[in-house]
Amino acid sequence: MAEENRQTQDNLEQEGDIPVNQFDITGKFKKEPQNDKPVFNPNKRGLVGVTDKKVETKRLLIFLALCFGVTWVTEIFGIIPMYRSGDVEIVKDAAELISQVMLAPALAALVTRLFTREGLVKSGFQFNFSEQRFLFLFGWFGMSVLTFAGAVIYFFVFRDNFDPNMTNFVASYSESATGAGAQITPVEIVAGVKTDLLVKFFTAAVLDFINAFGEEWGFRAFLLPKLFRKVGTIPAMIITGFASGLWYAPLVTIGYYYGEGNSGFPIVNIIAMCLFGTVTGIIYAFLTLRTGSIFPAVFAHSAINVMMGQASQFTFDGGNFFVGPAPTGILAGIPLIITAVICLIHIHKYPVQASVEEEDN
Repeated sequence: MAEENRQTQDNLEQEGDIPVNQFDITGKFKKEPQNDKPVFNPNKRGLVGVTDKKVETKRLLIFLALCFGVTWVTEIFGIIPMYRSGDVEIVKDAAELISQVMLAPALAALVTRLFTREGLVKSGFQFNFSEQRFLFLFGWFGMSVLTFAGAVIYFFVFRDNFDPNMTNFVASYSESATGAGAQITPVEIVAGVKTDLLVKFFTAAVLDFINAFGEEWGFRAFLLPKLFRKVGTIPAMIITGFASGLWYAPLVTIGYYYGEGNSGFPIVNIIAMCLFGTVTGIIYAFLTLRTGSIFPAVFAHSAINVMMGQASQFTFDGGNFFVGPAPTGILAGIPLIITAVICLIHIHKYPVQASVEEEDN
């Protein structure tokens, strides 16, 4: 029977279908074949209440209240006043606090899991690289490649804004270096930046790992499965991405990502952040659903955080976050948008299926 199951799975993969338990998103126990019948393994802990709609709704509400409530209260009454204080040291403290707040979704998920006795079963910690090499590698390198492709598109359209000599960046860097007593030539600065970019291409996936994990373990490892069971795969991918963008709203009102000098600020900026969160969130959700692991999404999220502002160093005016060359812009974000659409099409054609599970009671 086991041999037949393996043969059937091989046939499905050859035909392009996705195995049913690719992301074992609702299964209580791992099933093992015995006497031609699937049986529950008593040594495996189950998920408490995942078939109980009231319990799942309770978990959703607790998570959202903690994730958004704690974050927004901290930002509105703590970070924003610090940021607007005008004191350089206090502003630096605010920036450090922003980094700490990035862990809020993961902490909200952890508290919810423990409080509702869901535990850490099926929480995305498997590292199945050998079975999912391509998607793991895409998580590691893909977002950097897409960010670079978006910058190329931007500079192809705005060729006059491409500055290979990095004039503005070199000027600002030289000024700070001189103030610190260092002597460095413009050629050395440009060479150093280019070397740094090359290193970051290979390491960006882990350079911001902690902050990326904080968001992904909350939104993709916890919120995504809950919405998956309630509204289906594609709506869950879109809603989760939108929520992760909306989560940034208070910070966006002080110029985070998009600045604050544009027409329609801050409403337009919040909408732009929600759209960016939706696009990237679809990609992160696809990686999570297809691998059953949170790590490819964490790698991808870390990479885009690190590579976000690199291309702006090669502009005369710093670029425009609504346009490019940062991937938050509509023009530079084209590769991300296309990738997100492909992810939705693929998930529609080869849907993720929940495994069969028993009721708790």
